[in-house]
Amino acid sequence: MVFHPMYPMFDPAKSLIDFVFTSIAVVFCFMIYHKTKELYELTRYQGIRYFREAFLFFGLSYIVRFLFSLVLVSREQFDLMLPRGMFIPLFIIPLGYLSTMAIFYLLLSLVWKQVDARSMIRWGHVVAIALPIIAFATRSHHLLLGLQSLLLVAALFFVFHLRRFSRRFTRVRVLYLLMFGLWLLSLWAVDPMPRASILVKVVLQLVSLIVFIAIYRKISKWTS
Repeated sequence: MVFHPMYPMFDPAKSLIDFVFTSIAVVFCFMIYHKTKELYELTRYQGIRYFREAFLFFGLSYIVRFLFSLVLVSREQFDLMLPRGMFIPLFIIPLGYLSTMAIFYLLLSLVWKQVDARSMIRWGHVVAIALPIIAFATRSHHLLLGLQSLLLVAALFFVFHLRRFSRRFTRVRVLYLLMFGLWLLSLWAVDPMPRASILVKVVLQLVSLIVFIAIYRKISKWTS
């Protein structure tokens, strides 16, 4: 999740909507992370561990986005002379890193038995650092969004083709399908849009929150 270097004019209503959406998303991410803690401690199942860490990184990425929004609002409201070349990389790079790592951990929670998990995590860190740096250097936030979307599509491929998901663990399959949909919605819901497309962005945010609720309810049923 990244922001384009060219920002629209400050819009109080849009900023309030983003604030509410981001706050709720952060709460749900950490509720899901906490809800699965006991399940992991009881089973020590590595798939649950990577699942939890995916939501941890996802929640942290939303916190960074929230702080970034505060800086932008303060810059407009108080007319602060903050050079973009200084503060944009401070947020764009960690934001892209955290959201990309969330996708890697989500994918790893599916394939950890088929791969060398430690090696995949190391490569995940390399890719997660490289992608936002490239996106920032090229001034192309859509490049990062596109590459992250491809990672999600690759993860979706495993849901449909891994035998253990397609034949036996129907509930798990549905859960991951919801998560992939949420990730894709969240990636594009935070994409800066022109004023004419604000309604589309709000709809994407509302759908994202509905999916958050659905995921939390499913996990709550399994852990109760």
